[in-house]
Amino acid sequence: MLSEDELSWIRNVLQDYVPGKISPSYFYKEITEFERNQNRGKVRKELDALRNKMRRYTPEELLLFKNKKERESEGLHDFSGIYIIHNSDKDTYYVGQAVRVFDRAFNHFLENEGNNHVYEDFCLGDTFSISLIPLSITSFLSLNELEDNAIRAYDSIHDGYNKMPGNVMDKYIFRNDEYQQAANLI
Repeated sequence: MLSEDELSWIRNVLQDYVPGKISPSYFYKEITEFERNQNRGKVRKELDALRNKMRRYTPEELLLFKNKKERESEGLHDFSGIYIIHNSDKDTYYVGQAVRVFDRAFNHFLENEGNNHVYEDFCLGDTFSISLIPLSITSFLSLNELEDNAIRAYDSIHDGYNKMPGNVMDKYIFRNDEYQQAANLI
């Protein structure tokens, strides 16, 4: 519960607020989405080049490498990045992100653990390959940025398994520091 002094301070900070005025966050989001859509081809080339240099995994290998000892015996370590699941039979993609990709990517091949459409096609016998791409070897600064760009590059919402785009914004943008302080209080 906010004190009367806090409420008074918030009212004072927001006194110049104009209802209906478009926030800086909205403009940032729209510009970012436009730019990312414009750069889809360039991002696809970058990610394809990385995928071609790296090992691709089968669902069965991912299930095996869920075990940390199995991974380490192969010289593999978990990392922060994205995973690109490719259904070779349908030429469709699913893109996801994780702080520990080996611990997350295999879930899509287990019942009720990941994307149910990926799991259904896997059970029907479709052929999948999975690319695991560390954030650290890409030109992107955050997992959210990398994942959203990859989802757009592989058009995995319209022609793939993703149901939602990636996160465009990691934090909201405020008109000034006092607006942010007021939001944090609220």
